[in-house]
Amino acid sequence: MLRLLNAFLCSVGVLTILVLSALLFTWQRDTPPKLFAHPNALWVGAEDGGVFVEIAKAEAPDYYVEIRHENGDIWAEGWIRYDSKDGFPLSAAAITGFGGEALYLQTSVAMTPEKAEGR
Repeated sequence: MLRLLNAFLCSVGVLTILVLSALLFTWQRDTPPKLFAHPNALWVGAEDGGVFVEIAKAEAPDYYVEIRHENGDIWAEGWIRYDSKDGFPLSAAAITGFGGEALYLQTSVAMTPEKAEGR
């Protein structure tokens, strides 16, 4: 009887470890990170890295964009010019990444320290 109980407990233990392992491997974060000090900042990236993007000023076709680290510190900021063929304004949701100097949309856009004049 003791052998049977021991075998049962070992089976339950192994099964528990397998189920927990499967849950850990398939578990994904449902909600992206948030910056409470910057509620309009949108997380662009994945769980292994990314940035927060916020359009702080919109004077279409010029937009002042702030890029922030995960802790909220500013990484880069500057003006970009965005003219879309369909006439829609730039939104943070349209930004797919940041490469240190360029924002990635369908194409890259360079950031400048001042607003563009008459381009």
